[in-house]
Amino acid sequence: MRELSALGNKVLGTMVDGFDLKTTKGGVIIKETDATAEAIRPRWFEVTHIGPDSTDVAVGNFVLVAHGRWTRGIDFAGVEGLLYRIDEEEILGVSETLPEAVV
Repeated sequence: MRELSALGNKVLGTMVDGFDLKTTKGGVIIKETDATAEAIRPRWFEVTHIGPDSTDVAVGNFVLVAHGRWTRGIDFAGVEGLLYRIDEEEILGVSETLPEAVV
């Protein structure tokens, strides 16, 4: 099997500041803030792949992305968690470490 490569200036990553889930005592899983005003905010992603034309980020960086400026996540073999394509033009900031507020 060939390894996944990003093309052009594409950035791929996994969401580390995701949509938290709550589990009731009965075992029902509820999305905590989905479809509410609290859910409309930027999210942090860890960059897993970058295209050859990407200059502002590196694999392993954490990027803050404007709300909704990423694709739906896909389950890809060899990648832990869902993989998202991030809109490079909507990256608000880059960090080499995961900000403490997210941990």
